[in-house]
Amino acid sequence: MKKIHDDFLKPPQQQLNNLIKHYQAGRYVDAEKLSLSITQEFPKHQFAWKVLAVLLKRNGRINESLIVSKKSVQLDPQDAEAHNNLGVLLQEQGKLYEAEKSHRKAIELKPDYAEAQNNLGNTLKQQDKLDGAEKCYKKVITLKPDYAKAHNNLGILLKEQGRIKEAEASYAQAIKLKPDYAEAHYNLGVLLQEEERLDEAETSYNHALALKPDFTDALQNRWMILFSQKRYEIALKDADLITSKGNRAFDLITLYALGRTDEIYKRIKTQSNIDSENLDIAAFAAFVAESEKKPTAYNFCPNPMDFIHISNISSHIENSSEFITEVIGELNNIKTIWEPHGRTTRKGFVTDKKFNLFQNCSIKLAKLKGIICDEINAYYLKFQKETCSFIKKWPSEIFLNGWHVVLKKQGYNTAHIHPTGWLSGVIYLKVVPALEKNEGAIEFSLNGQYYQHKKSPYFIFQPEVGDIVFFPSSLFHRTIPFTTDTDRIIVSFDLIPDTPKH
Repeated sequence: MKKIHDDFLKPPQQQLNNLIKHYQAGRYVDAEKLSLSITQEFPKHQFAWKVLAVLLKRNGRINESLIVSKKSVQLDPQDAEAHNNLGVLLQEQGKLYEAEKSHRKAIELKPDYAEAQNNLGNTLKQQDKLDGAEKCYKKVITLKPDYAKAHNNLGILLKEQGRIKEAEASYAQAIKLKPDYAEAHYNLGVLLQEEERLDEAETSYNHALALKPDFTDALQNRWMILFSQKRYEIALKDADLITSKGNRAFDLITLYALGRTDEIYKRIKTQSNIDSENLDIAAFAAFVAESEKKPTAYNFCPNPMDFIHISNISSHIENSSEFITEVIGELNNIKTIWEPHGRTTRKGFVTDKKFNLFQNCSIKLAKLKGIICDEINAYYLKFQKETCSFIKKWPSEIFLNGWHVVLKKQGYNTAHIHPTGWLSGVIYLKVVPALEKNEGAIEFSLNGQYYQHKKSPYFIFQPEVGDIVFFPSSLFHRTIPFTTDTDRIIVSFDLIPDTPKH
């Protein structure tokens, strides 16, 4: 009877073979139906659960995949691949400690499991355990020297540590092992571009785009090279491909460089009907309207300089000086990164972009959040009669994303906007002497990185401790460098748009 009972729990081998054939042939719908059928009929047979988890993940159904993957591990705790798959899902959900445990278990079960080692490296890197991540990638390469993905990942890690020659060698090795590796060509291009080896960088982007024509980041970076070299007509071709993906205003910027103003206004009108809340377009539309003295059809916030609002913490709390000191004390316990890649901060520390100051925040930061919320409500009441989309489509709930910046001597932030925000703000916790040169001040302007007009208006504000400055997220702003050997400490935030808009 025992043997009959065991056989009953196992699906016919032909059924399993069909499942494998469907999956290998890319017939994922059929594979999912069959795996579901098997899990229902033979709920204790692990293999179909494992395949189903992979299929659900492939379809972007991460939560369902996570549940099924845990079931797979539960049914066969000795399956290294199941642990690795679970680790990948946990990592994608930001559950890094759990992901690390899963990958380590997979490696414990199968010490030569190169893919699990690589995934462990990725998880450790996300936790800023860089030495451990590097050891993992190098272990992968020892186990499997032709694993191109590990060479590429090692290159990314080395580049972020400023080890440029080593990073370049890693990217080159990844490409040598897998010439059709678009991401490795792109990563090499980024490195070369930052090293100002622009011809070589362009070649790398050309390779990446030949392999993956819709590679938006590669298109964007190649556009930057073409634009900087004033090869505007060619740049416009890339810009048109970028905007077709709903990204930035590169086509408008390029047309402005070409002097084709009429076409700019036509395209802005079209964009206003398609994507009326794109802050990159909004910023450019405000600029061109001012420089041409002619309004555009883009109504997000045509006059952003008019929406700057200034207040002070002291209007919300009696002993503001003591409160600010306590806030700084809490911020000192939050990890920051020196000049993080892809951010605008120079000569300074910034909160990790994965960390939100105002989510599950400490006591004084929670109080600061309350002050910001009160000030946001006052801001809206102040401007509620305005007819632009910035006010008319004001977010229905207050959800804040916050970070803090500590600038050191010679520190500054380059000119930028906050394209994923709606309203942005800065709260000054420690300021620096102006020295009659506006040092440490914030400057607002309509001029962008790639477009300027000498008569474009600007506004410089020299902050004092406790000052709160609000402005539309589409307004360019920068910090003027300072020479005093002291810290300039701020808390910044974005009021996030309602979810349907993004």
